[in-house]
Amino acid sequence: MPQFDIHGLDELIAQLDRMGRFDEVAPKMLEESVGILEEEVIERASEHWESGDMATSIKKTGSMMEPGGAHYICVRPTGKDSKGIRNMEKMAWLEYGVKGRPATPILTTAVLNAAPMVRAKMMEVFKREVGG
Repeated sequence: MPQFDIHGLDELIAQLDRMGRFDEVAPKMLEESVGILEEEVIERASEHWESGDMATSIKKTGSMMEPGGAHYICVRPTGKDSKGIRNMEKMAWLEYGVKGRPATPILTTAVLNAAPMVRAKMMEVFKREVGG
């Protein structure tokens, strides 16, 4: 699955780290901006559906932290459809294609479409939390 890395915010992250507020502000930035990506993924997935099970199963997680200290958040299909097929598998089949079916990159497209709006929202939260 594609990874959504925000480039160009390295200085912002370094500034938060120097202020000792990275672990406080980074989760807020993620949680307040993830809805933009979630909506975009659902919209793209809704274009490729038979029953709608996969698109309606797409959910965001809360902010989490890796053992190394990196904060992250996920948007992904959850559960299984009425036939017992995992919705994440269906997303992978669409994203990467399968024999006889070309790839239709839902996640890649959603990430590229949402990136500028997510970046702007994260900057808005950063400025609010650190006082401009």
